[in-house]
Amino acid sequence: MKLSFLYSILLCSLFTFTKTHAQEKILVQFFMNTTCPISQKYTLTINEIAKKFQNQPVQFELVFLDVNGASQIKKVKDFLQNYQIQVPYKTYKNTDYAQQMGIKVTPEVLVTHDNQIQYQGAIDDWFIDWGKNKKQPEQFYLINAINGMLTSQNVWIKKTNAVGCLIEFKKAISSK
Repeated sequence: MKLSFLYSILLCSLFTFTKTHAQEKILVQFFMNTTCPISQKYTLTINEIAKKFQNQPVQFELVFLDVNGASQIKKVKDFLQNYQIQVPYKTYKNTDYAQQMGIKVTPEVLVTHDNQIQYQGAIDDWFIDWGKNKKQPEQFYLINAINGMLTSQNVWIKKTNAVGCLIEFKKAISSK
């Protein structure tokens, strides 16, 4: 009798921890470029992933870099409309944020929780190299990372190499 009572207490405390842990939002950022063909090809996948986790404590956003002026903002809005993207977006006037986070290509994904990077890299293994892709992906890195975090398990693969369009970082001007 004592053992079953202790077992019940243990189960209740585990459930409470998991539920409390799951209340904090996971942030998934997709770094995109409107002119990158691989970014364009991933738009359907991004919408599907966002829909899959719509009732979970996961927040998705697209990140567009080097967006300066009305014409570039219009390109971003046209991109969102043309590809019917249902995910919120942010624009940055430069590439500093991507550089600080170690993002090198578009599309590349960054998943954070409690201000800690949990996963960074490719959405999946659909693209093998520039211009080379499989008929369909076999490894779903992003989905696996989110599922691992939602079930309070480890994210087994924390980093992969994303295939995409290189981000052109501005070089700092050195003074002599």
